[in-house]
Amino acid sequence: MRRLVLCLCLVVFPFAVAATTASAAGSATSFSFNLEGPVSVENPSTGETLRLTGAGTFNPSAGTVTASGSFTHFRSDGSVFLRGTWAATGFTSFTGFGGPNDGLQGGVLAITVTLFPDGGAPVSGVPMTITCMIFGPPGTEEGITLAGFTELTSGTTVMHVAS
Repeated sequence: MRRLVLCLCLVVFPFAVAATTASAAGSATSFSFNLEGPVSVENPSTGETLRLTGAGTFNPSAGTVTASGSFTHFRSDGSVFLRGTWAATGFTSFTGFGGPNDGLQGGVLAITVTLFPDGGAPVSGVPMTITCMIFGPPGTEEGITLAGFTELTSGTTVMHVAS
């Protein structure tokens, strides 16, 4: 009887450890994203456009994000209203869609950013949503939302598994 219990422990224990390790590794997955194009989004109520560049990394399990980029705000007549940079200041949520490989992943990332307009005061606490529609459910739209700018006019977003 002791031999049977010992054999079961020797067989079951390594698999239990492997499953626990795999589960812990899966929960520590971090991602990266790129705004490719640059990305342009329009505010449908004003006709103004925001052109964004940027990239970053985030870890949903840890609730962390590091990201930054630049922006140019165009008036509806095409003239430049503001230029500046942006930086992520908080992680809100991530809903992953998966993807065909680690290099291509879909999902919706919600973060908070601070805008740093050239020659102006920083604007903090601005919600930004980045959506990559790879493997997304029906109705998912590619793009970025930021302060009323919701309609993608050019560019794409890409997410990747970083670890």
